[in-house]
Amino acid sequence: MIGGHTRYSIRTTVVAVTAATLALVLLIAPSASAATRKVVRERRGHLEQRAKGERGDPYRTGGTSPSGFDCSGFTMWVFKKFGVPLPHQSESQFNLGKEKNFRRVWKRKSLKRGDLVFHKTTSAKIGHVGMYIGRGKFISSTSSSGVRVDSLYDSYWGPRWVGGTRLPYTTATSRR
Repeated sequence: MIGGHTRYSIRTTVVAVTAATLALVLLIAPSASAATRKVVRERRGHLEQRAKGERGDPYRTGGTSPSGFDCSGFTMWVFKKFGVPLPHQSESQFNLGKEKNFRRVWKRKSLKRGDLVFHKTTSAKIGHVGMYIGRGKFISSTSSSGVRVDSLYDSYWGPRWVGGTRLPYTTATSRR
């Protein structure tokens, strides 16, 4: 009888401690969606840091490395470090916006850091890609100056705006 009573006390204690621990975790832990948003903010920051670290790198047709980038080679290189594969063609990167879990962004004011931005610079629908870094600016590799930061609204890029694409890597998911 004493053995049965001891088992009952241990079981009751374990249940009580488990319940108290769970209650404490729920009180002090941030919600799942808040943690996800924090991770996404960190990812966007890392993408921006990596891209900005290449300012001044030269342009090279077909280039995919700091020794020389073309526009899509640059965005491909920036995201590759984080396990995000992108095709090596600006129009192919634009077309990702049609894929599941990707999001097309038509309004410049709706862009978020890390979004791909697209411009019509040739006879093709899409001729240039860069990455949005906030405050109306984007970074890309241009044939005239290599990797540099420009305004989405300046006299050259502004009228050539086509749209943006948000990748799943930079999109917060909410858990319900």
